[in-house]
Amino acid sequence: MAILHSSGISFAASFALIILDRTCSCLQFAYPSFDTPNSADFNFSAGSGIADGSLQITPSTGDTSHRSGRVLYARETLKLWNSRRSAPTSFMTEFVLNIVPQNGSGEGMAFILTNNPPLPSNSSGQWLGICNNRTDGDPKNRIVAVEFDTSKSDNEADGNHVGLDVNSIRSLEPYPLSNVSLILSSGADVRVSITYDATAPSLTAYLVQIDATGLHIGSQAWPFDISPFLLDDIYVGFAGSTGDFTELNQIKSWNFTTINDDVERRHGRKVLLPLVILLVFAACSVLVFFVWRRSTRQRRLAYRNLEMMIDAHGPVRFKLKELRHATASFSSSRKLGRGGFGTVYHGYLSSMNMEVAVKRVAANNNANSNRGEQEFVAEVNTISKLSHRNLVKLIGWCHEGGELLLVYEYFPMGSLDKLLYAGVDRPASPSTPPPETAADDMPELTWERRYKIICGVASALEYLHHGSSKRILHRDVKASNVMLDEEYNARLGDFGLARVIQLDEVTHHSTQAVAGTRGYMAYECFFTGRASLDTDVYAFGVFVMEVLTGRNPSSSVTYHNYQDHCHNAGGQRGQPMYIVDWMWRHYDEGTVLEAADAVLGGAYDDDQVERAARLALACCHPSPRERPSMRTAVQVLVGGAPAPEPPFEKPAFVWPPDGKQQEIELPHVGVLFTGAQLGSCSMTSTPITGR
Repeated sequence: MAILHSSGISFAASFALIILDRTCSCLQFAYPSFDTPNSADFNFSAGSGIADGSLQITPSTGDTSHRSGRVLYARETLKLWNSRRSAPTSFMTEFVLNIVPQNGSGEGMAFILTNNPPLPSNSSGQWLGICNNRTDGDPKNRIVAVEFDTSKSDNEADGNHVGLDVNSIRSLEPYPLSNVSLILSSGADVRVSITYDATAPSLTAYLVQIDATGLHIGSQAWPFDISPFLLDDIYVGFAGSTGDFTELNQIKSWNFTTINDDVERRHGRKVLLPLVILLVFAACSVLVFFVWRRSTRQRRLAYRNLEMMIDAHGPVRFKLKELRHATASFSSSRKLGRGGFGTVYHGYLSSMNMEVAVKRVAANNNANSNRGEQEFVAEVNTISKLSHRNLVKLIGWCHEGGELLLVYEYFPMGSLDKLLYAGVDRPASPSTPPPETAADDMPELTWERRYKIICGVASALEYLHHGSSKRILHRDVKASNVMLDEEYNARLGDFGLARVIQLDEVTHHSTQAVAGTRGYMAYECFFTGRASLDTDVYAFGVFVMEVLTGRNPSSSVTYHNYQDHCHNAGGQRGQPMYIVDWMWRHYDEGTVLEAADAVLGGAYDDDQVERAARLALACCHPSPRERPSMRTAVQVLVGGAPAPEPPFEKPAFVWPPDGKQQEIELPHVGVLFTGAQLGSCSMTSTPITGR
């Protein structure tokens, strides 16, 4: 008989269990939700648990990056054969998974059947808590999994798919869910039904999702026999992992039932099983229809309000049909990159005979469902009024059918970070996937080109701060937001975090919420929660160091040749430190030229390197009042003003800057904000004020 752990099961699930109880073999349970008392029914790996009525497969608090987890049903195991050992066991399971991206999507989760319940070591990232780089493909793993992947790995063609894994993470016949517009990491519930028919044998997965765009259904069947890969006493449950990008991997409900496979009942079960599945999904579909109908009305009203917020007359308003055609329905093969607020696709507009880059804004980027719309409106309203040779041009936009789309001019060279980190021993930028082009095929990023790029970005920021009709804060200056044309002219883009501030008689302007990327954020952001012209200048200083050294600002660097004295980054010889402290150490010892990217092989202009390094350090001065304006920065770069002379020892951070408080020594801002505090190192935007 079934063991029901709650009386609140859905009608469809109850009906299915009543019918299947006539042929039930041994394992059956149903959880419409999860509470603390249910904890005894499961085996949790470290960091996993129950929270907010759901099974949390990977940690939901603390450090959530590069973690893996497993949750397995503990009260009973699944038997590979029925009680008479006359036939293999069939089963059906249904659950609701919910994947909420925190700073991007990665890596995914899986439903697993295994004889080895412990979580493998080093199974985070692409390994999904299933195996690791040493055990991948090892038959001793004794694991079969249906994976729900949210991040593209090296051996995969699509980063949003369902696949069958056997002792490995290499999926058998993965099914790309983007084909049916079902996005696993959208934050919307996905109802999954998995059926294993032991007599066929075959394994089938059905997925249903309802979101702002409507109803999405996907299914995939694999001819597959689990018996060669698993032994008796099988643990059933879930596994998942995160990498650089983090997400909440949750199971909100779960029911499971086995079906007796006696020979005399095989024919009846073959008829009964599809009928049960049909009844379950019919009941779900009716519910989904009514929810979708109500949400459609609400969405229409919300989009009318959003349209009233858009104040853009230059860019073209495209139809969704035209942009779908231009991007092959947002095919994964057209994907150019992914950022914190959306994915960018390569497209071709036949009506305009031009290649474009189409940014698909993630409307449900985090728990705040309005976040994507806010970034969309901010980007359209801001960039549509700008005109500068070093800014990415907005061609058009579209908001239709639940989609928020921005259309930009296309740059075949791509973003700067892909060239900067093309070397095999170079860490990639955390906001974009590694380049698919081999390092040997990448254009050479000479010092002349790098200096031209630095000057271009400085000119763009000077225009935003001082040259446009309204003063604008970019708030996310970094290499991955700098596009390059064929002549290596820099084009600053991604204005999703940009904000307009009023011009008045005061000299300092700020927003009431800080945003940006780890490693580029100024010290005072931690205390004020505000962004200003000074914080843009700080980010530009870090950007200059990044281009000069070829080092990732979000990763630590080991310094090997400083003398006996120590400073804020202090420590022993070989101590890791972040790029600002690292550059300051070189400047202190008169070895700035040694900080230049080794890829350059010494082929650079000594005066330009010295000038750029001094300017970068001045821009990253701990006191915002000591930083130069972007207008001064441009003059320094073109030789119209002398290079700054920052102090040889990095000054201590003092807050407030009037000096009345004691000095505060802090680690680099790259580690001040954890994923738990800021998600993608950005905070919710709020209205702008001056102070």
